[in-house]
Amino acid sequence: MGACAHAISHSINFAEGVRQRAAVRSNQMESRISAANLFSAGERTRLERGVDRVVAVWARHWLASLNVLTGLFAALPLLAPWLMASGHPRLAEIIYLAYRFVCHQKPERSFFIFGHQIAYCQRDLAIYTGVFVLGLVYAMVRHSLGPLSLRGAFLLTLPMAADGMTQLVGLRESTWQLRVVTGVFFALAIVWFIYPRLELGFAEIRAVLARREQGCTRSGISAEEEACPGS
Repeated sequence: MGACAHAISHSINFAEGVRQRAAVRSNQMESRISAANLFSAGERTRLERGVDRVVAVWARHWLASLNVLTGLFAALPLLAPWLMASGHPRLAEIIYLAYRFVCHQKPERSFFIFGHQIAYCQRDLAIYTGVFVLGLVYAMVRHSLGPLSLRGAFLLTLPMAADGMTQLVGLRESTWQLRVVTGVFFALAIVWFIYPRLELGFAEIRAVLARREQGCTRSGISAEEEACPGS
């Protein structure tokens, strides 16, 4: 009986030792996992904040950025004739080649400056410069101008479609005045229909980011209060 009792006692002690070592090992693993999760959460937080900052900058300055881009796109074709006249034909040819993908560049439907053709046609000149100029105008009325309806955009686009289609099928030959006027109407449709909707969308993004930033600020304050309860 004594040997049996001793064996049982030894088994119990061995099992208890194994249990304790397993508990210690489990605690160590949990600590490592928690530390890894905390590090990953911290990394994700920094990444999210970085992305939020980039999105916030674009949401605040989208119109200025877009106006700069459309201004450059509208100005480069006007620069090409000047480059040709000033003795830089290679630079001018680069511009002509680039805009050949967006315009037919037919001389009879294009304006000339300094004796050289602009890199896009008369209608495209009206469209691209119109989008740029109207974008500047929209910057001054963005908080009071609502978006144009789809029907309104269709009506403003219809004159250009009719003028271009009748010219394409040979029913008539358009004039530079009609090309310019219908191009401006189309530019107005683009800016009035799209820009206010972009503004509404970016306003929602700004509001979401502001709420998220406020939540992060409150979380930071709560964490500091928990760390220093006596202060």
